[in-house]
Amino acid sequence: MDTGEIEVIQKLNTGLNADTVEWCPLEGLQNILLCGTYQLQEQDTSTEQSTNKDEQVRDGGVIVFGVDFKNQCLPHLTELSKLDHCGVLDIKWIDKRLEDKAVFGLVDAEGFCQLLALDESFSAKEISKAKLTTQSLGLSLGFSNPDNGKPYQVAASDSAGYLTVFDVEQGLTPSISWHAHDYEAWITAFHKFDNNLVFSGGDDCRLKGWDTRDHSRPAFISKRHQMGVCSMQSHPCLEHVFASGSYDEEVLVWDRRAMKTPLTSASLGGGVWRIKWNPSDGASILTATMYNGTHIIDYKNSNVDGMPIVSSHGDHNLAYGADWCRFNAHGEILSNNGHTDKDILSDPETYLIATCSFYDQSLHLWKWKNVIK
Repeated sequence: MDTGEIEVIQKLNTGLNADTVEWCPLEGLQNILLCGTYQLQEQDTSTEQSTNKDEQVRDGGVIVFGVDFKNQCLPHLTELSKLDHCGVLDIKWIDKRLEDKAVFGLVDAEGFCQLLALDESFSAKEISKAKLTTQSLGLSLGFSNPDNGKPYQVAASDSAGYLTVFDVEQGLTPSISWHAHDYEAWITAFHKFDNNLVFSGGDDCRLKGWDTRDHSRPAFISKRHQMGVCSMQSHPCLEHVFASGSYDEEVLVWDRRAMKTPLTSASLGGGVWRIKWNPSDGASILTATMYNGTHIIDYKNSNVDGMPIVSSHGDHNLAYGADWCRFNAHGEILSNNGHTDKDILSDPETYLIATCSFYDQSLHLWKWKNVIK
């Protein structure tokens, strides 16, 4: 049963199939939203053109939006710039400025990991790029936590089942690369509180953890998911807790110290392509649930029997992207690295959310009123 109110504010056309959205976490830029697009060019089947997957052309790009709270009754998204690219499969921000620049990374359909920075006009400019394994598509990426005092690194996964860790401040110099999964490595992420630990999930139905100091074998392997593992994220506040999602339509929450059995779970009726903990307190989880829209589930009131589904937004034709804005719907800051002073906010329980829908090429801006006790 829904225990939260949803109001759709805007629905924008993205021109190409939309597959990823990411709000900027940096102070002064939390109103900036990135949307990545990916579209396979249709081949002319009336001719004898090659159908080799390696020769297929995938268009895409990055659209930079800004949300304005000043002159509207409701928040309003405006397109600020657009970068034409090959198909973009994942985007992530670095959580701190790099040489005073707002920097994000992407992986693309030509098998590259790339770093870009926003200039003063909010246009994305390339800083560096590096090739992943031969003849692969880049599928996901995740940055290490700069608060841990080590140099920035980024882990990227690809369609050949490999993980590659790059040193960010050395111009995406490859640090290590290894074969992690038998099929596509759909997702990878650094642990938020341990920069030596990288998570990965693959089409082989395996969830794995890797110590980057010795990647000759996994630190752990979980076979709990029944289908391909395609999403994961660390809890923003609890050191040992993280969540994983799968084509098997389940979200599982884990304590990394005891990987035999998940702490709790939720069945969402669609493949869980992206998981985003509420960055302000980690009390709830937003998901992009592929053919079943998007969901918000209640971790705060979970138990061994599961996590309640508290809200859903179903108007999506393949939901691939979802993220929480660090502003609420009134333009007040909600989150600062997992900590929020709700006493100073006029409406601390109304959240601003962006999601995207692949086949109908749309970006959705909506707000959710949390009434969970």
